[in-house]
Amino acid sequence: MHRFFEFDDIIHAVLQHVKSSATDLVNVAMTCSRLAGPALNILWSEQRSLAPLIMCLPEDAWEVVEDHTINLSREPTPIEWERLRINASRVRRLLTDNCEPLELQPSGRVLQRLFERFPPIRLFPNLCELDFEATFGFLECSSKVLLLRQFLSPRLEALAFDVAGLPAHEVEQLLAALPAEAYGLRQMMILADNGAKTVTVPPSLRKLPKLTQLAIYAIDTCLTRQTINNIQQAQRLQTLNISLRGASCDAGDIPFELPSLEFLRLFGDSLPQCTHFLRQVTTRQLQLIDICYYKPARPTEIAAFIESLSTLCQNFRSLKQFYLVDSSIVNDDEPAAPLPSQIFRPLFKFNELVSVVFLGIGDYNLDDRFINDVAVAWPLIQDLKFTASRRHAGCNVTFTALMSLASRCRLLQFLHLTCDATQATIIPRAPDGTNEFWPTQTALCNLHLGYSEMSEVSGVPYFLAEVFPTLSHFYWYRNTGDFGIDILMEAALEVARQELRLVRGLNAP
Repeated sequence: MHRFFEFDDIIHAVLQHVKSSATDLVNVAMTCSRLAGPALNILWSEQRSLAPLIMCLPEDAWEVVEDHTINLSREPTPIEWERLRINASRVRRLLTDNCEPLELQPSGRVLQRLFERFPPIRLFPNLCELDFEATFGFLECSSKVLLLRQFLSPRLEALAFDVAGLPAHEVEQLLAALPAEAYGLRQMMILADNGAKTVTVPPSLRKLPKLTQLAIYAIDTCLTRQTINNIQQAQRLQTLNISLRGASCDAGDIPFELPSLEFLRLFGDSLPQCTHFLRQVTTRQLQLIDICYYKPARPTEIAAFIESLSTLCQNFRSLKQFYLVDSSIVNDDEPAAPLPSQIFRPLFKFNELVSVVFLGIGDYNLDDRFINDVAVAWPLIQDLKFTASRRHAGCNVTFTALMSLASRCRLLQFLHLTCDATQATIIPRAPDGTNEFWPTQTALCNLHLGYSEMSEVSGVPYFLAEVFPTLSHFYWYRNTGDFGIDILMEAALEVARQELRLVRGLNAP
């Protein structure tokens, strides 16, 4: 063994280059005893199932039966159990893996035998992150709570579990036990039948002093104020993800302050549910707000939501990212709600926004004046999208305004905006009346023209190639619903794409 491997820092640096390959880690572990321990620690640190542990036993000790289940075919010897325990002690995270739905799982009888011999806290002394449902979701509800309680320890930092099917009193007892048995928690996610049912948030969150991330799927909007009041007890909370259920909303005049909150994500059946929640909260350092709803919203509801942000964010300069997503299922022929520019203008007061994304919320009837004001209001903008994912949006913004916006926003990388490019593009003028071409902007790499209409006279490819030399992705929507319009528009945009490539090639050194 080279003497360099006497230093832990060097070993760590070497293993960083091979940690993505399980085969390489095994080979390194077999190189020498000095490397074996650190390599095996990385190899076992993150698991998606307990099956690999059971499969550490000799092959004649286990077998795979129907439904991808592992059973014991004989009782392992004490030495064999000890080998399993040593490997389990290296596990730090038990997580979900949505990409492997048919992954092997040990049977309930195998788990019972395993935990009879080694209680979970002893078997996993270094466990810091547990997605309980992902690992033990196949167990009967009656045994889940008892087993989960055995995993709770002060060393546990992240916990996700599902309370679907559990009696209310058992859920309350479980949540009440967390401050005493898992007071080191920093992240917690509670699911109730994937959000189909609701969870009552206990006031005991104040006894989890390290909790910074909380996700609850879902809460009842009838208990919004009680829920927020209890969430407020987690005084270091930075990230809050909540799904909202219920038709009626409780009332309240004085909002609760969440002083440390930085990231807020809400998922509601309707946008008014989310608006109601926001009106019950104030923040001082909110950086991100991400809203998703599943019922089409009227223009008045969208306007009310955007206006509610002014009371939510006490510090306008803190908000950096804003996302509003309509995930409802609609027919392509269904008319979209017209959304004039003035609905979006209240967002201009948040003048340090980096990302502003609207996805499928209606028909954006924006105008050139609004687009020109964007560059002044959001000088740091990097991602700007007015996306109509399933609907044919209006077209009141000219290509000239789009060019002005993209060239003035020097950091803009992603732009999604429908425009009218059927007229000649107007080049800006200098104070002396002469033409003054837009300055080169080297950040824009992705441009989506939505349902834009275009003609050759606009000179789209020429201007894009001249002003945005780093533009590498150029898209638009197809299938507007009118076959004739589709053919004409797609043909014009495809010509623009090809000409852009040609001009780009001619300008290349």
